[in-house]
Amino acid sequence: MRRNFFLVHPVFSIVVSIVIFIVGLIGLVMLPVDQYPQIVPPVVKITASYPGADAMTVTQAVATPIEQELNGTPGMIYMSSSSSNSGGFSALVTFDIDVDPELAAVDIQNRIKKAEARLPAEVVQNGISVSKETASRLLTITVMSDDPKFDEVYLSNYTTLNVIDPIRRIPGVGSVSNVGSRYYAMQIWVEPDKLANLGLTVKDVQNALKDQNRESAAGTLGQAPMTDIDVTMPIIARGRLSTVEDFEDIVLRAGNDGSMIRLRDVARISLEASSYATESGINGGNAAVININMLPGSNAMEVAEAVKREMETIARNFPEGITYEIPFDMTTYIEQSIHHVYRTFFEALLLVIAVVFLSLQNWRATLIPVIAVPISLVGTFGVMLIFGFSLNMLTLLGLILAIGIVVDDAIVVVENVDRIMNAEKIPAAEATAKAMKNLGSALIAMSLVLCAVFVPVSFLPGITGQLYRQFTVTIAVSVVISTVVALTLSPVMCAKLLRPSHGRKAKIFRRINLWLWRGNRFYGRAIARTLSHPKRMYAAFGLALVFIYVMNALMPRSFMSQDDQGYFSVELELPEGATIERTREVTERAMAYLLADPDVEYVLNVTGSSPRVGSNQAHSQLTVILKPWGERKSDDIAEVRARVHDALAEYPECKVYVFTPSIIPGLGSSGGFEMVLEARADASYADLQHAVDTLRHYASKSRAIADLSTSMQADIPQLYFDVDRDRAKMLGIPVSDIFSTMKAFTGSIYVNDFNMFNRIYRVYIQADAPYRARRENIDLFFVKSADGTMVPVSSLGTSSYTTGPGTIGRFNMFSSATVSGEAGRGYSTGEAMDALEEIVREHLPPNIGVEWSGLSYQQKHESGNTGLVLGLVFLFVFLFLAALYESWSVPLAVILSLPIAGVGAYLGIWICGLENNIYFQIGLVMLVGLVAKNAILIVEFAKEETDRGVDAVRAALKAARLRFRPIVMTSLAFMLGLVPLVIASGPGSGARRDIGTGVFFGMGVAITVGIVFVPFFFVAVNRLFGRRRPQLQKALPADDTATTGAAPK
Repeated sequence: MRRNFFLVHPVFSIVVSIVIFIVGLIGLVMLPVDQYPQIVPPVVKITASYPGADAMTVTQAVATPIEQELNGTPGMIYMSSSSSNSGGFSALVTFDIDVDPELAAVDIQNRIKKAEARLPAEVVQNGISVSKETASRLLTITVMSDDPKFDEVYLSNYTTLNVIDPIRRIPGVGSVSNVGSRYYAMQIWVEPDKLANLGLTVKDVQNALKDQNRESAAGTLGQAPMTDIDVTMPIIARGRLSTVEDFEDIVLRAGNDGSMIRLRDVARISLEASSYATESGINGGNAAVININMLPGSNAMEVAEAVKREMETIARNFPEGITYEIPFDMTTYIEQSIHHVYRTFFEALLLVIAVVFLSLQNWRATLIPVIAVPISLVGTFGVMLIFGFSLNMLTLLGLILAIGIVVDDAIVVVENVDRIMNAEKIPAAEATAKAMKNLGSALIAMSLVLCAVFVPVSFLPGITGQLYRQFTVTIAVSVVISTVVALTLSPVMCAKLLRPSHGRKAKIFRRINLWLWRGNRFYGRAIARTLSHPKRMYAAFGLALVFIYVMNALMPRSFMSQDDQGYFSVELELPEGATIERTREVTERAMAYLLADPDVEYVLNVTGSSPRVGSNQAHSQLTVILKPWGERKSDDIAEVRARVHDALAEYPECKVYVFTPSIIPGLGSSGGFEMVLEARADASYADLQHAVDTLRHYASKSRAIADLSTSMQADIPQLYFDVDRDRAKMLGIPVSDIFSTMKAFTGSIYVNDFNMFNRIYRVYIQADAPYRARRENIDLFFVKSADGTMVPVSSLGTSSYTTGPGTIGRFNMFSSATVSGEAGRGYSTGEAMDALEEIVREHLPPNIGVEWSGLSYQQKHESGNTGLVLGLVFLFVFLFLAALYESWSVPLAVILSLPIAGVGAYLGIWICGLENNIYFQIGLVMLVGLVAKNAILIVEFAKEETDRGVDAVRAALKAARLRFRPIVMTSLAFMLGLVPLVIASGPGSGARRDIGTGVFFGMGVAITVGIVFVPFFFVAVNRLFGRRRPQLQKALPADDTATTGAAPK
């Protein structure tokens, strides 16, 4: 007998396992920790500004030329843009997940350069920013003070100068933004009446600023070539101005008599905030709010820790009265989620070990799987590091499910050695050698079958593929390592540790054996009955397929389940055109209510801004951060959200929307759905507005849809000024002068820059507050005619009140409106999306197009993959088994028995009120692999018996009885490992429940009902192929019969 290499070389076997374990530990230490793998498609953001321009002007002058160049960028999925009445323009270009974000950003930058030639000069002067969106918000830091001398402007600039720069240099930090920033600027508050009295215009002020506030080189004395000079020296001249006094002294006009008109004579100059459009704070107090986003692929825990250490260092130098807090820390949720997964992992491991002990009924035998399983699982971390994976929810869930699989290999080895040792009364070493002789190929075959289930699925494209890849590759790697350990370390431990059993077993073991024996008898009788009533079995199988099909169609769908991430957002929407003072008043009242709630710890506010519509003084966004999970009085975050919504909905002056955070950070602005209505073909903006109103009307009647809101701002009060172009031409006044004068006085105009604190700040011209409050103020704006006469702007046109869009959105170059919302209570996002699509089909005209964005886009485009995934799995299992056993009948019997487990999976999530989402689908793939493995154990043995000439029915009954105990015990071990997942609670519990419930109930049905179908289908397939073979041989010529062999009797 050829001796087993690993038994002869036990030290080598042990070293292999030690190396695997050490490599795994290195991987565990070095692996980045994050909530999810990198599954967010690359997004490139473009921002530009055209101060003083209305939304329509920005759309036509900025959005259109930029979008024309961006359209068709390789790898682009869709693009959206927003043009606002504040002159702001922002566009987001979303790429396919496989596109390199660096190359995408470079490509966009090049295309923007081409578009610059067609953009207004002021837009180019202000700068066009192109940046990669770093979706994963890691921390929010607030720098605050109760001292009135440290106002919001001071705090904002102190933070910019002293806090943001050091944080930006920390490895792993992506973007750092000062929310509601009040960056310093030199504000020239002009008084139009004084300018007019002195015969000056805004253009004169601009020219004086450009001329006297400029940086220029003055040359060098003694520059070569030069003789008889020993020293060269640069000439220093005063360039850019830096103080308020410097700007006040700027000369606008000098007379021949020595008289001078300075800037202070016609304007008030002050160093203050560049914009007052937004305000930020925390818990009702002033604060500078800093959002820190993480670079993709970084270790969230390490980056957050580095930021906290840096903040401690920076805070030592804070002026007295300034403090900081970290109200939002995503790593708390990640840490809690990962901690719960780790806890689940160890709970599952202990439960599996308990079942193994009850199964093997010997502590020595139990010790072998207890050592082998951790080596397989820890070793997986090393391979994960090589593959560039991270420690996230998916990879850790994969490892939890892998516990039940990898323990099988060790159990198979130990059971075989123990059986041979006790049956043949031979020493452990000899029994191990004998067992491993036949077992090696079977272990490799089982490992390859499981890999055939998991590996092909990981090649799916898109986000689904990325999610499956993390999960399936993790399990496949752990299975391969488990097989290596089972072939190397397990035999060595069996030879050293196992001893023949003597005497009676303990009472509990006798009871278990009795229960298994009774179960086996009942199982045998059940199979005998099924074989005698094949029509009933076919009917039951048909009903099972119909049940799965119906359940798959009727089950509520979503991409992922919404988890309690510890915070949510509230948006307050006042009537369009409301001032920031009105918005502030309502915001303060709402914050007072929220802070009184016993479950709320922090409330961050950004007044004058909204994620849906961007910068808008009539909107306010509140981020409500709850207390830690253990300190809350409410069991569910949904209760808090409902309570807040009901209370704030009573405010008469505003609408209120409550949003859950995005399930996957970076995919959409909220956790609900995002639908985009487009004005296609001949549809006008008014048609689009009507379509949005219609949609909202019918959606309000649907129970599946809640909190529906839109980004469209259609009827904002506006003042229309109609220029009399003929009169302007007669007076020799360029129309551009009229518009630039109005823009400078009522908006603000960026002139140039000045230096201060080793930084560059901007200089703006704007009319002082009393001169831009009312329509009549236009009478004070003057321009110069060709002959130098001062002409009032109001005489060059007429003004009238009207309404128009405040923000114009575009999606893939069509005018669009984004409609977002949440699923109603008791409904899934899939059902809410279906309800919206039905409304669109029935009530909206055909020239209004529909698209989905954010997570909804992924849900719509990826949700159809379930059938493809399971089809791939079934196909690969079938082909692999056919090749392995050189038979078409064996794999067919296995494949036909698999759908029964699906009945249990669908029944389980239906009973537990869960949804058909990506986690459940991953569970189904897992289920197929496990049930196939169990079925193979029966079918393989039955095939060996039929090959020896035994009748198919007898072979099936014998195989089922022999394999009943190992199948039940390994399945029970796996199911008990799933119990912590099924009853999971706390952060990240949604994913654990979704993935565990389906597999748990599926395995339950598989080992109670499914294993009855395996021998039945084996017999049925055997009879089918047995009938065909004689017919084939009858058709063959006589000389061919000798080659093919006699037909089986």
